[in-house]
Amino acid sequence: MAPHPWTANTLDPAGYQVDDLIIELGPRRVRRAETVIRLPALSFDLLVTLVRAAPNVVSLEELRERVWPGLVVTPETTVQRVKLLRRALGDDPHAPHYIEGVRSRGYRLIADVRALTERQGTPKFTIPRLFKGRKEKESPNAHAGTAITGASSTSSRSGTPPAAPRGPIWVLPGWIGGTLTIVLLLIMSWTIVHYHGLSESAGRTSSRTAPAAIHSLVVLPLENLSGDKEHEYFADGMTDALTTDLAQIGSLRVISRTSAMHFKASKATVPQIGHDLHVDAVVEGMVARGDNRVRVTARLVEVPTDQLLWARTYERDLKDVLALQDEIARDITEQIRLKLSAKQRSRLMQAHTVDPQAYDDTLRGWYWLHQHKAEHVRDHKAANAHKALDYFQKAIAKDPGYALAYAGLANSFLTLGFGRELPRKEAFTKAWRAAIRALAIDPSLAEGHTTVAMYKFFVDWDWSGAEAEFKQAIALDPNSADAHAWYSWYLLAMGRLDEAMREIKRAQDLDPFSASITFWLGQVLYHARRYDDALRQDRLGSEMYPDYGRFYMAMADVYEQKGMFAEAFTARQQALTLYNDPNVAALAEAYRRSGYKGYLAKQAQLHVYAIIPSYVAHVYALLDDEPHAMNALESVYRKHSFALLFMRTAPELDSIRSSPRFRKLARRIGLPTLPTDKKLNHK
Repeated sequence: MAPHPWTANTLDPAGYQVDDLIIELGPRRVRRAETVIRLPALSFDLLVTLVRAAPNVVSLEELRERVWPGLVVTPETTVQRVKLLRRALGDDPHAPHYIEGVRSRGYRLIADVRALTERQGTPKFTIPRLFKGRKEKESPNAHAGTAITGASSTSSRSGTPPAAPRGPIWVLPGWIGGTLTIVLLLIMSWTIVHYHGLSESAGRTSSRTAPAAIHSLVVLPLENLSGDKEHEYFADGMTDALTTDLAQIGSLRVISRTSAMHFKASKATVPQIGHDLHVDAVVEGMVARGDNRVRVTARLVEVPTDQLLWARTYERDLKDVLALQDEIARDITEQIRLKLSAKQRSRLMQAHTVDPQAYDDTLRGWYWLHQHKAEHVRDHKAANAHKALDYFQKAIAKDPGYALAYAGLANSFLTLGFGRELPRKEAFTKAWRAAIRALAIDPSLAEGHTTVAMYKFFVDWDWSGAEAEFKQAIALDPNSADAHAWYSWYLLAMGRLDEAMREIKRAQDLDPFSASITFWLGQVLYHARRYDDALRQDRLGSEMYPDYGRFYMAMADVYEQKGMFAEAFTARQQALTLYNDPNVAALAEAYRRSGYKGYLAKQAQLHVYAIIPSYVAHVYALLDDEPHAMNALESVYRKHSFALLFMRTAPELDSIRSSPRFRKLARRIGLPTLPTDKKLNHK
């Protein structure tokens, strides 16, 4: 077998210069000037294969043999991979600068290629454009892909040879070739014996000494090796599972899947990702699935140096995929020298089996539930939740003992409830029932405890029961951004502002790209009367998610408290426009005629923001109309809306806080006593 196209050997150059690109084989890196172009493993291998064949055409069949040996790959998959590579390089297929497609034949590299010596940038030889079409003389280099059948092989950016490699064949002239061949055969013989022994004892693990301290990491989206977008759900689901397993370790900060998915197909380098997410290491890799087998290649990369620390390939029957996920997480914790508690180790050592079809349906369900590209668009999210619901129900029908399917079902009902696709009490009750069933199967499931906590908080108004469940969820999964965020909601309702701030900041630390967490941090700042900080947070959110109307509503709330009514009007109108509210023009006319008070009065008259039950009380309180404000709040109480739960700290209700009716309503809800109005207003 020929050497891998990405692995430097004694005869390889240090890399290649392709026009304005520098390809470094050792660290498996592509640069344009000082900018690193982040390529997935297969894209890098494809590029190197085309570079080494330049200027000759490489057929689709040759690409398959060199980049995906042993794997059944359709021509469509190869074409898709070339498209991804072109996109990463900024190459226009209609006017190519690097890669040219040759109809009915394949692809070739049309840019000038220079081999680089150890001193980067020093040319070793040049293949000029005028030699295009010259017959290729060098032996083709094959790339060991990730086949579903046969021996495991590990590919990594560290350039470690695969398990049990076979000696490559080189043809060199005269005595030089003979001498080098003897030397290389001796070296390769030692490598085979030595590395084969390592692979047997270490499970084909490629590693080097790990850094002294890795306290935080992110699992980047695993690459879908099939190249078929229809299989993205499987790769994403494996990413989620590995993230969840690692997140249960309290001493390790693990970034949530929402923020990790922000870097899917990103060109950002590992150091850039590490800087953005404030992590010490990243886990990346590939996943391939056959009919009843799954193979995962995982790599641990150090952020500051972009150096590979460890890599391993795993293959299992699909029914044992849960055990496979636990094993990968356990191996990673060993590599970064984390000391697991007996309970954590036991959790990762549990034997799991699952019906393959139930597992597949569950992954599809979570895939649709996690489509956060449109998380601020209610209709899209509801449609995704309905798809997810169907898949989770199929999974439960296939395997009634699969706890994660029930947890997904619970999350689907919560999403439908928040989106008002189902009556909230009905949706939350169904979510609670599914969560109880999940916990009966697996009491250690943090998602189940979070759902039960939300039901007790939003529906039962069982304050002590809700807090106990939130704390249990966080104890089981200290890295659950959702659990920390929802606990912050609870703490704000209880008037424990400092604790609410701590929890939402922890959630943001774990999931910095979440729109909902970014929004809620602004709300906690607003309720704490930190108006300038709240305004900065809301502006940041509107820049990150310009179509998310709630950020503009939040800004309007802050502007009102600061007495900046012109700015409040502008922000409120922007929110209404994003919500396609039909009253925008009428409200603008009311503001033009009667100023902000007329604007508020018109909102009350038109029942603007009817989707937010407490907003009518908000408007009347700002108008100093206590009777109408209290009537609105009591109406919200009769509907058992959770919007009422934050009345004790809401700044817009300060003018009616001393009302006997207000205090009586707070007692009926059962909210705890807070500091006096005077102290609250001077915070």
